[in-house]
Amino acid sequence: MKRLLIALALLAAAPLRADDAAAILARVDQYRAPLDSFSIDVELTAETPHDAPETSKFRVYGKGADRSVVEFVAPATEKGKLMLMLRDAMWIYMPSASRPIRISPLQRLMGQASNGDVARTSFTVDYVPKSAADGEFEGRKTFVLDLAAKDSDIAYNRVQLWIDKTTYEPLRADFYVVSGKLIKRALYREYGVMAGRRVVTGIVIEDLLRPGYRTVMRYSKLMPRENPDRMFTKDALGKW
Repeated sequence: MKRLLIALALLAAAPLRADDAAAILARVDQYRAPLDSFSIDVELTAETPHDAPETSKFRVYGKGADRSVVEFVAPATEKGKLMLMLRDAMWIYMPSASRPIRISPLQRLMGQASNGDVARTSFTVDYVPKSAADGEFEGRKTFVLDLAAKDSDIAYNRVQLWIDKTTYEPLRADFYVVSGKLIKRALYREYGVMAGRRVVTGIVIEDLLRPGYRTVMRYSKLMPRENPDRMFTKDALGKW
């Protein structure tokens, strides 16, 4: 019996294999992108220590894990704008421009939320787990995955992700740029049921370079939608 207990203890202490970490990350993504072809509404509220909160609204159309179009819904002055994200490349369409303009996923969209934060809902597309450890966050036992960007064009070079060991819900993500500087933290504060699935419904994004600056991202109206392939081309922006 003593030998069995020692063996079990050693097994529990063994580091996760790469395929185990990848499987955990795939389960995390089910809370962020549970449907293959969908639409979802996103509301951003930017808060600062000095100014009144500002809110913008978007509708995101996604297909697979690496294609999305973001439609600007509010305020009225932004209506008509569209963003297209294909893997790690991104363009914005404005009615006043003759053609879409290439932009960076890292560029701020509003407050602490970047273009990529709104357009992309999957970690697996952009990152590979390099290591995994046991951890704790706010009293909950967690896996802590260290994620490395698959290529240099990804918005954040490295992400540390805290995941509830029982539910596999993401709890916290720390985002690093190429220099190694930690610039942003996402706290997954709200969950709910949409389209028959338990999903993330509220994220708080904190600017770690400017204390007191944060953006609340809320999701609603997730639903299956047959988005045709032609939607996800530069030529189609503004024409559907």
